Amino acid sequence: MEFHERIGLRPVLWAHLLGLTGTAFESFFQDLLGLVDPSFVPVRTHGNIGDQGSDGLSLSGGKLYACYAPEVPNAASTVKKFKSDLASALVQRARQFHTFVFVHNDVRGVHPELATALAEARTDYQSLKFEVMGQPRIRDMVGRLDRPTAESLLGTPLPLAHESRVGLVELEELLGQLRESRLEAADLPHVESVSSKKLLYSELTADTQAELRDAMKYSPSIEGYYNERIDVMERDEVAARFRNEYAEVRVASDDPEVVLQRLQIFLAGEGAPDGRASYRAQTAVLAYFFQTCDIFENPPPNWRVPEMSAAS
Repeated sequence: MEFHERIGLRPVLWAHLLGLTGTAFESFFQDLLGLVDPSFVPVRTHGNIGDQGSDGLSLSGGKLYACYAPEVPNAASTVKKFKSDLASALVQRARQFHTFVFVHNDVRGVHPELATALAEARTDYQSLKFEVMGQPRIRDMVGRLDRPTAESLLGTPLPLAHESRVGLVELEELLGQLRESRLEAADLPHVESVSSKKLLYSELTADTQAELRDAMKYSPSIEGYYNERIDVMERDEVAARFRNEYAEVRVASDDPEVVLQRLQIFLAGEGAPDGRASYRAQTAVLAYFFQTCDIFENPPPNWRVPEMSAAS
């Protein structure tokens, strides 16, 4: 799927997932995995043996998938379902998997109680790996399909053009926090600045380099935000999606300004940001991931600043 098609996919998939619960969500997930993983085997509930703790198995990946999609997400019920499916799978499918993937439909993400249950399971069953799959990973998988296949899966055509305020949902809280904050320079804790060589090596315009450099003063706030999250994998997973998107956009264009613009669209949706404060927040997020080397490359060790750039 092309970049603009993946952007257009977001609101369509979001609305589609909001209406899927119970067996309808399980069927959708099984259809999706069957398209992206040829070794995937869907498991249907059968008689008095149920599904034996699994809604599907990836034979090549050694993954067991367990879905839970209630009409109204509830933390206690979700944790109970996670523990029940895990216990059943360990008894009845012990040699069939080495990674347990819990798939859910809660667009708000992982509840703290489920995060705790996952941490406990990792401690109790150290020979197993555990993953949680929610809307972001499902969106990424659908985005790897070609347009006709995605439209067939969703049962609706994707828009030919797209303009939306929808961005990465998991960053909206962060963007709101940055947008509303008014930080004085004296109040900002020190954070190591990115090398000026990386900014020059990026070949971004001088104005863009200056804008990113100034926005890096918000990096301590962003780092602090992620350090306080219960879901310790959130930052790494968001960064991984930025790296994947950057790699794909870099193939499509060698113009660094176009690359940065497309990353902003990836972050915040098509169209101009709604006001200067919103633009500043989005720029701060991009600057943070630039600074942590998740987007754009570092210069090689033997690279030297061109004389004209050094003189300026």
